[in-house]
Amino acid sequence: MKYRYAISTEKGTRDYNQDRAACLEGNDSVLMILGDGLGGHAGGDIAADILVDTASQAFLKLRTPVIEEPSLFLALVLQHAHRSINRKAKKSTKKIDPRTTAVLCLIQNGYAYWAHAGDSRLYLFRNGSQLTRTLDHTGSDQAKVSGRRIPAKTGLYNCIGGPSRPKITLGPEIALQHGDRILICSDGVWQGMAIDVVAEYLYEESDLEDSMDNMIEKIVQRNPAVCDNVTVVALAWDDKARPGKRLQHEQIRDLTDNDLWRAARDAEKGIRSNTRTGIHAKKQGSRLKAGSNADTAESLDSVINEVESFVKQWEEGK
Repeated sequence: MKYRYAISTEKGTRDYNQDRAACLEGNDSVLMILGDGLGGHAGGDIAADILVDTASQAFLKLRTPVIEEPSLFLALVLQHAHRSINRKAKKSTKKIDPRTTAVLCLIQNGYAYWAHAGDSRLYLFRNGSQLTRTLDHTGSDQAKVSGRRIPAKTGLYNCIGGPSRPKITLGPEIALQHGDRILICSDGVWQGMAIDVVAEYLYEESDLEDSMDNMIEKIVQRNPAVCDNVTVVALAWDDKARPGKRLQHEQIRDLTDNDLWRAARDAEKGIRSNTRTGIHAKKQGSRLKAGSNADTAESLDSVINEVESFVKQWEEGK
């Protein structure tokens, strides 16, 4: 695989940065991760940390180099992160209510797969223009797309962590083309700069990391009075090879939330798996240290086992 990636983040005018982001590299796969800790709830940074640690360790501990049902894997990881965040809150000696948005994007065999919860976004650009993006879990964004009247409550209604089960939205299987750009970002980015301008930065001929740093700096400069945390993980797809065979069964996107929650619950009863080798990880926002968080690592191995067994059962029953 030929690609370049960059991570950039700034706290804006906030007192501290509750965004967390990472990009992990496997032999033939990449996992992009972003969480925006909710500032209105104590412990947003804790939730974003647990999200990134959970997804990172799950990716690192996979037993096979190819994930047979990528979207299911991403959904179960987010479900497990939700449970881990709530366990952390329950065990904390301080009163906290950690919650975070989430975007995960897995790239393998020349295809991109993603899952998200909240109003952090994934954008896919092709030939310099936006091809698609995720739909925010807000009343206003949902209404605009569906053509319905804007509801009275237009704010965020879905996240990872908290008393309500999150709704996990799965993206399609997209074959990447040479020159494509993938961007996952916190809401401070898309609120602070027009997306066509963001695309210009993504397609600059200069180093991608420099371009993203310059873009983030420009967003902060444009919003001197009020600027949220701004964080991006960007990837430029430079591979000219044809994508491999399709892996995703599109019916997997029709699984109900109850199906996914049942799988996540059963994962707690799984058995340990071997550690995946040949992985290189880079992360910004907080250090990546396998096994550093007991709450996060508590049953990650069983999640991997459950992903594999659940896929097998689903294959046999469909």
